[in-house]
Amino acid sequence: MRLLLDEMISPRIARELRERGHDVQAIKQDRQDLSGRSDREVVERMTAERRAIVTNDVADFQIIHDRLLAAGEAHAGMIFTFDASMPRSKAAIPQWVKRLADLLADHTDESSLRNRVHQLP
Repeated sequence: MRLLLDEMISPRIARELRERGHDVQAIKQDRQDLSGRSDREVVERMTAERRAIVTNDVADFQIIHDRLLAAGEAHAGMIFTFDASMPRSKAAIPQWVKRLADLLADHTDESSLRNRVHQLP
C-alpha cells in the first residue's frame, strides 16, 4: 500500500517511512502540486495513483467517503488519525512512524483499503 500524508501531518514521518522502504509522500514536502487543492480533488488524484490518504480531517473526508460510495465511485482508502491518540507534535513522530509502519506491514496489497476508512487508535 502507498500513502499520502495530508497537509497537517509532518513530512518527517514520510521521510522516515521511506527510509524503511515504504512508498509514502507528504503534501507539505513531496506533493506541493496538491497544496491548497480541495479535499475532493486530493482524493480523486490519490485514487488515480492508488494511494491511501492519512488525515486528521475526519469530518470532511468522511463526507467525501460517504458521497463517493453512495454515487458508486471509488477511492484508494482513507486512514483517520486523532489528536487524542496521535498528537501532531515532534515528540510524537516516532509513534506515528511505528503505527503507520505497522499498518503498512499489515496491508501490503495496494488495494487493501480501497473504498474503506481505517481509524488509527
